[in-house]
Amino acid sequence: MLRSRILLPALVLLACDAGDREVTLRFAPQVGAQPFACGQDFAGVGTTAATVTPLDFRMYVHDVALVRASGERVAVDVTDDATWQHEGLVLLDFEDGTGACMTGSPGQNFEVKGTVPDTGDYVGVEFTVGVPEAMNHLDGATAPAPLNAQGLWWSWSGGYKYVRLDVRPATQPEFFYHLGSTSCAGSVAEGFACAFANLAKIRLEAFDVDADEIVVDAAEVLKDVDVTRVPDGMADTLPGCMAFAGDPECPAMMRPLGLGFETDAPAGPQSLFSVRAGGAS
Repeated sequence: MLRSRILLPALVLLACDAGDREVTLRFAPQVGAQPFACGQDFAGVGTTAATVTPLDFRMYVHDVALVRASGERVAVDVTDDATWQHEGLVLLDFEDGTGACMTGSPGQNFEVKGTVPDTGDYVGVEFTVGVPEAMNHLDGATAPAPLNAQGLWWSWSGGYKYVRLDVRPATQPEFFYHLGSTSCAGSVAEGFACAFANLAKIRLEAFDVDADEIVVDAAEVLKDVDVTRVPDGMADTLPGCMAFAGDPECPAMMRPLGLGFETDAPAGPQSLFSVRAGGAS
């Protein structure tokens, strides 16, 4: 009798574990209709249909969930791997350090891996682009991976670059998109606070986690700006958007994530992400 009582908790634990399923969310970076790749040129970008060479394309995502047919949101238990995934935060790294892409590293990651309960039909996916506030003001030099990625940390107060998309047009060496929290203040001792978190909450419908891909179209971020325009050094001091106050390119470049600039009000539906049924096949 005593032996049965000892075994019972273990059997219950095994039954719970057997109810989970492993899932992999697959992201497919593109520039318009073409797959994103370092070392290639892409034409037809922005308002002047310019040709650009990619320099970098990376982003952080967290708060990943699947959505049941009933509308219930089920959090994905993201698997820590000491490289790309840590405590629910995932770095998607689409560059490979070749060609002109020299700001990142050779490693790439196109996936979010985790587990969900193996019950019910999942018909949608949700995630947030950015770094959660609790992690956003760590020291990038000493933080655990993937928070130690080269080129994705601004400062103690500014925190991390949630998205980094850099390209090179013919007219200038770089055109930037560095999205992070803005108007931040504070200290290491007292903590930091930012006026605008700029966290983009994404929801995609009609998503089959076993078969579909999540397309990430870099051309959407650049479609309403002139990437060839050289800053005048006065009203506009940097080419592109670094989410600094008053940056003239930022409204158009944040809108594809559904974000308003220097406001918490949404800017309409996002267009950066979409579902590709059945993946690349």
